[in-house]
Amino acid sequence: MKLKIIAAMVTTLLVSPLALAKNQDQKMEEINEMLNSNPSLIDGLHTSLINYLSQQNVFDQALEHNHDYIYNNPNQSSFGAKEPSVTIVNVTDYSCPWCKKLDPVLYELVDKYPEQIKVINLLVPLKELRHKNNSTTYALNVWQNAPEKYAEVHDMLISKPGAHNEASVFKVAQKTGTEAQYEADKLSTEMMATNYNLMTDLGIRGTPAMLIGGELVSGYMSLDKLEQMLLEKGSIN
Repeated sequence: MKLKIIAAMVTTLLVSPLALAKNQDQKMEEINEMLNSNPSLIDGLHTSLINYLSQQNVFDQALEHNHDYIYNNPNQSSFGAKEPSVTIVNVTDYSCPWCKKLDPVLYELVDKYPEQIKVINLLVPLKELRHKNNSTTYALNVWQNAPEKYAEVHDMLISKPGAHNEASVFKVAQKTGTEAQYEADKLSTEMMATNYNLMTDLGIRGTPAMLIGGELVSGYMSLDKLEQMLLEKGSIN
């Protein structure tokens, strides 16, 4: 029970919109009042804060170290503005149902702000890792070697209900005339591994997830909520 209370306090004080709107003195006063009323929480809260700051430091270092690989890598599929005011990195998996639901949201957002938003897809095959040829290696291969076919391939991979396997991926390749890109090559295999390791280094536990302005946003967001968040940040206007 104590751990749940501590987690709630950390979440409320560090990330809630209400907390962010208050000045530092108000926050410190609230923290002191909470801890004075619940002294048994001090040790746990102290540990939680240290862990949070440590994780944030690891996240910042991983993001800085891999900045060019993420943001300036033509081998990652992308769409949207050429000179964006904000770039959304979409950590996604073609076998993930919530990723499939988020995908059209991002396209709608770019359609609404075509000169302001760019989306980069960081593909990871979490449910297909045991397969050498999977939806990630295939999509990366198509993007790099048959870009004129990518939009059609992407839409078909997204539209399939449920998880992919080698058979379903090859069926997409047959329907789109991209059988030559089905077999994973050296680059797509290396990128798949790098994307997966990067996801782990950033502390991302699952998909979908988005990197927006150096911050991690986990899970699905509706168009209205995502747009409102970007407007509040001043990323779009």
